Order: sequence, then structure tokens, then C-alpha cells
Amino acid sequence: MKLQYLRAFIVLLAGLIALIINMKTGREVTRSLLIVLIVIVVFYFIATLVVEILQQGMEKAAEKDRELEEQRRLEERKEELEKQKQSEAGDLEDSNGVIEEDF
Repeated sequence: MKLQYLRAFIVLLAGLIALIINMKTGREVTRSLLIVLIVIVVFYFIATLVVEILQQGMEKAAEKDRELEEQRRLEERKEELEKQKQSEAGDLEDSNGVIEEDF
């Protein structure tokens, strides 16, 4: 979605450059328009390929970020559980000591 206008920008920029070059060289209007049409079609396909490649790369990067975030959350949860077990174990030791002292 972030790249929705990239294809149009590439095609229009290529068409503009082709028009400027045709005006500088003084070509006929019909020949100039034919060249611009060919340039637009070719760059449309090139821009489509570029956008698809960039979108796939962005999706892979986003998936990798999600996996790393999930892994970090799991590690944090494990640490919390270990701390909780340690505190529970400490509570049991204290309560055992109190029971022994009562007898």
C-alpha cells in the first residue's frame, strides 16, 4: 500500500524524459508520440516488477520483525515464570522453616 503511487511516478517520469528528448531532437509529432507510447508501456512493466519486488521484501521484513517480537515476548514470559517459581520456592522454604520451629 505504501508503494501504490511508485509505478505511476516511474512511468510518468520516463514519459517526461522521452518527451523532452524528442523535443530537443526536433522529431515529428507522430514519431515522438509513438516513442513516448513505447517508453510508457516498457516502463510500466519495469515499474510493476520493481513494485512487486519491493512489496515482497517489505512483507518479509515485516514478518521477520513480527517473529523477533514474538520471540522477545516469549523470553520475557519465561523470565517472569522463572522469577515467580523462585519466589514461590523461597516462600515454601520460609514456611517449612516456620513449621519446624513450631514443633
